[in-house]
Amino acid sequence: MKNAKLWLGILGILIAGYFLIVSCYEASWNYLTSSGHINGITGILIASLFLAGSIVRIIMRGAEDDSGSIISLVLFGVATAIALALTPIYHYLQSWAVICLIMAVISITMIILKNRK
Repeated sequence: MKNAKLWLGILGILIAGYFLIVSCYEASWNYLTSSGHINGITGILIASLFLAGSIVRIIMRGAEDDSGSIISLVLFGVATAIALALTPIYHYLQSWAVICLIMAVISITMIILKNRK
């Protein structure tokens, strides 16, 4: 289980890096064109929450209790909620919300598996 949390955390960091690159590009483009869109800033917020959840998953993988999985679940859940709230405006955030939701479900699965033992 520790190895799965490690690899899922590394995968999450890579995905968050992609989110950050795309969001920084969007934020700078929105600033330069004075378009008034907020998709870059919200993307940076979602990517930051996703990155924090992945880092918590890696750091707390050896903890005796479920605190790491619970914290990452909350962070992924908040990222999912923000992405879903803005999906009607920015349609690409729907795929980001699905990815965040998958990571939240994985956190729930880790909690259930740890409690089962």
